[in-house]
Amino acid sequence: MLRLVQTMTLVGTMALSLVGLPGFAAESQKLQTVTLQIDGMTCGACVKDVKAAFAKVSSVSSVEITVGKKWLFFFDYADVRAAVTFDPEKTDVGALIKAVESAGTALSAYTARVLKE
Repeated sequence: MLRLVQTMTLVGTMALSLVGLPGFAAESQKLQTVTLQIDGMTCGACVKDVKAAFAKVSSVSSVEITVGKKWLFFFDYADVRAAVTFDPEKTDVGALIKAVESAGTALSAYTARVLKE
């Protein structure tokens, strides 16, 4: 009896996962990734501030920020790029740029522009 229950649980789980897969594929096809050039950043705290600003935008699913390197150990904050994946039905690129620019302070004002959609 226990073996039958285990088998039915396994079959049921597999069936539910197969039914859910097309919906998951459709969900992931809606997402869009845009690459932004971010200027005005000077340190690691700036990266943290910009990531926090993207986290406040509800439709953003992932953010990957890359910082250039001058030499082996020194970062070049003049070349910062953010690859942002978001749902275009809920927000647009303009809202992402506005989020970056609103994260700036009096000491560091950030600007963003689209490099690649």
